[in-house]
Amino acid sequence: MKRISIFGMLGLIFALTSQHVAAQQILMDRGTRVAELWCFPLLDDPDTYVYLPSESRLTWDPEHELPQFSLLRYVINRPDESAGVGSAITSADGGALLNFLIEYYTPEEQVDAAQSALQERMDNDDIVLRGPIVFDQGRYALVSSILRDQASEQKVEVLTTGSAPVLEGSRIAFSFELDPEKSKLLMESLTTATSDLSVVFDLSFSGLTDNYEATMEVDWNQVYQSQDFSAGGSVYFVGADVELGFEKLYRQQAIKLDVKGESPNMDGLLQTVYNKLLDLLFAPVRPEAIPADQRGGLMDALGAALSPNGALGSRNTTGFGLNVAYRMKDYRSEGTSRLQFSGAQTVERHHFISFNAGDLFNQYGEDERMFKTVPLWDPDFQQREVIVTMDGTLENAFEDMLNSVTLVLHKEHQNGQESSHQIVVMPQHFESGAAPLNWVYGSHQDTNRLEWLNYRFHTIWQFQGGGQYETLWDTISTAVVNLYTPFSTRSIDLEGDLEYLVESGVRAVLVELTYDFFGMPQRVKQTIRMSDNLADKGFRITLPNDSPEVSYKLTYIMREGRPLSAKGIDEFGLIFIDELPEPSTDME
Repeated sequence: MKRISIFGMLGLIFALTSQHVAAQQILMDRGTRVAELWCFPLLDDPDTYVYLPSESRLTWDPEHELPQFSLLRYVINRPDESAGVGSAITSADGGALLNFLIEYYTPEEQVDAAQSALQERMDNDDIVLRGPIVFDQGRYALVSSILRDQASEQKVEVLTTGSAPVLEGSRIAFSFELDPEKSKLLMESLTTATSDLSVVFDLSFSGLTDNYEATMEVDWNQVYQSQDFSAGGSVYFVGADVELGFEKLYRQQAIKLDVKGESPNMDGLLQTVYNKLLDLLFAPVRPEAIPADQRGGLMDALGAALSPNGALGSRNTTGFGLNVAYRMKDYRSEGTSRLQFSGAQTVERHHFISFNAGDLFNQYGEDERMFKTVPLWDPDFQQREVIVTMDGTLENAFEDMLNSVTLVLHKEHQNGQESSHQIVVMPQHFESGAAPLNWVYGSHQDTNRLEWLNYRFHTIWQFQGGGQYETLWDTISTAVVNLYTPFSTRSIDLEGDLEYLVESGVRAVLVELTYDFFGMPQRVKQTIRMSDNLADKGFRITLPNDSPEVSYKLTYIMREGRPLSAKGIDEFGLIFIDELPEPSTDME
């Protein structure tokens, strides 16, 4: 039976606190490209710039002076029952194991050249190019035609997607099990200048725009009649398709912009508008988290976007990523809505870096540390090693909310014996030089070697303050267990016409959010005064991944009479505060 197993060593590190975001807040519209490098000044120090990494490569092993890549072909010699009587030459069983590690980086000489060019362009010798930007989130897509499912109609197929590191120089690992035919094809491909094995990084970062005043008007009837978004809530879209749909609505005047004063950076303003619509209409979903029977053409759509004639090959996609799927929310509104965009806005952009393995076999084909064929025998002398990797978000989570994470692993062997192991992850495991986390189990009459690779695991999360969350048991066969946080941060914006509230006699609005965090009730609130800028308000909270709803209560402090209050449930990250309740509906 043909089999392909895929895993990624994930390294997603993003800020869980607003202090981390402020520490490297950049001026998005002040970015400039010098020496083929995009550079952005910092908000708090305009003479200090950070840059977007420019290149990718196989990581280098300095001890062995080799790229970290291996294609190990194995042969299992056993009787061939399909061969005819008297056959002297028969086919052996076997396959290959492909392993490689890659990273994105920036050559030191390019950084030096960019700093000199910045100083000359700005006529300022005090300008310093401090280092690479820390991305908010990273994704990758592995693309191949040789490794693809031969039944697929796509010539270029996205084999897998996942989280990528957010720090320059961090590594991401891939591992595949190949049949003999695919291993031979891959070796031949690796003799060409551009091999069949490619990875595309989609790296998102955020920054502050210039100041502007604008009003967006949305005709919801035209939005819901759009053929681009008419497939329903069960369909998944890629980011590039969503952006094309928004652009069409803008051209058709279903989305209108009224800009006050001097014209701002329209590209940046449009991306801000599209991001607001994205938050209202779509929910992001990791493609690898979608059940296989529900993915439909999602992977094909990603492959088409990454092809030479796709969105990445033919357009400069900056506002939406290609490696994240979006599911339409069950959100309905009628008539026309107006949203205000005032002052500087925090916006998200995407940076793409492509990797190709190149002609590795021509360079290293004679080196058995990278390309080797070996026979296998006596499986009783084999052992299985499972490596545990930790998502970068865990380190920040330990500082903010976690006490420990316990990983429980279990293997039931084919002779009835059991192997089990427990790993407790603590903050010290993130320190430099910390021992790797792994589990090794042997072979106990496990004659079915594919079944021998399967094992079960689940995790127990202990939170500061006494809360606990335990996942269900899961069975996998990959050589890596990646621990990532079962929670994520979410922004909730506040919108409304403050002038209308002033005319209605409102002095202030108290906004209170309540939500559950794995059995621990949470409550946050803030006061909105009529002189405030709503763009500076809003909330950023941490929620379990499967708990999108947040309860809110609005209390209106009136110049005359008793306060009024209203309650509701937020699912979309946007609360309108100018929908003043009638006194008769006041809820205590």
